[in-house]
Amino acid sequence: MIAKRARRDNINSKMERVLTVARELFVSRGYHNVSVPAIVKASGVSTGAIYSYFGSKENLARRIHEDTLAKFQNMFLQRLEGVDDIRCQLEAFGYLCFDLVEREAVMMEYMLFMKHDEFMRDTTPICFTEPFKKVRAIISAGMDSGVLRRQDVYTAAITYTGVVLRAVELRLMCILPNPLPQISGDLLENAWIAIKR
Repeated sequence: MIAKRARRDNINSKMERVLTVARELFVSRGYHNVSVPAIVKASGVSTGAIYSYFGSKENLARRIHEDTLAKFQNMFLQRLEGVDDIRCQLEAFGYLCFDLVEREAVMMEYMLFMKHDEFMRDTTPICFTEPFKKVRAIISAGMDSGVLRRQDVYTAAITYTGVVLRAVELRLMCILPNPLPQISGDLLENAWIAIKR
């Protein structure tokens, strides 16, 4: 029983390494410029193991996409636990993005820059995934409660998240030299002012 669990843990560890390395390669080189042999070389996991676990490079890419979005959504929901204030809920999204750009830049680069529809035709655009649906739901609740001025929900969401994501983009491009948490107060204040009542 212990040996079986250790073997399963070893397989899971290898596959997590493959997912991490492949995402880094897809971000740095582009999906079409990354071969399975390149993933094998960078991860140290055999070709047979990768194909056995994922089946194809396309399936690996889909798994990376699903895992990345699920991880972001889970982190966002954790930050929302016990938070009732609309402004604080929206700030949770901003702070998460700002923290991730400093701790897990590849994850943010993947979400912002990967052209997923080039290699996954049936994938929902990032702006229609669960984290962004949640932002729109928070904004809608803010409008319903009178905290936010009544406007098109998508426009308000673009306005708020646009401030956050543009700052993330500029930080990733090394245009903003200081860590985003250092300027998060001003950034999120500006985003809030743009949509508040």
